[in-house]
Amino acid sequence: MAKVEVVMDERALLARAMLNLRLIKLSWALFFILFGASWILESLYQLESTQKWALIYAGTGAILLLLNLLRFIFKIPISRFTTGLGVLGVLMGVVNYYAPGSISIWAASVLIIGFSMLLGALKR
Repeated sequence: MAKVEVVMDERALLARAMLNLRLIKLSWALFFILFGASWILESLYQLESTQKWALIYAGTGAILLLLNLLRFIFKIPISRFTTGLGVLGVLMGVVNYYAPGSISIWAASVLIIGFSMLLGALKR
């Protein structure tokens, strides 16, 4: 029995790479809009500093998760690193909103990196 392998032509690979680049640019644009809008809201006294950072954490996490969701939909390989950062961002945003200053972002980042390295080592 012969094994059949489906190979994408160069145009399809280039189109997929260009789509991925557009998604990344869109994500960066959304990030800068989020960051600028949160600073403006803080300067207009609509947000406190802790609320601003909670919004930035959660918004950035949501943008990263959305990026990977769109990559999954368009059958582009997703990044486990940005998925982990997205989950971390959303969790840190929620925690900082309801209990400001209770958890350090750096401690949580180191913990997530350690767990991802552990899972990567155990997976192999």
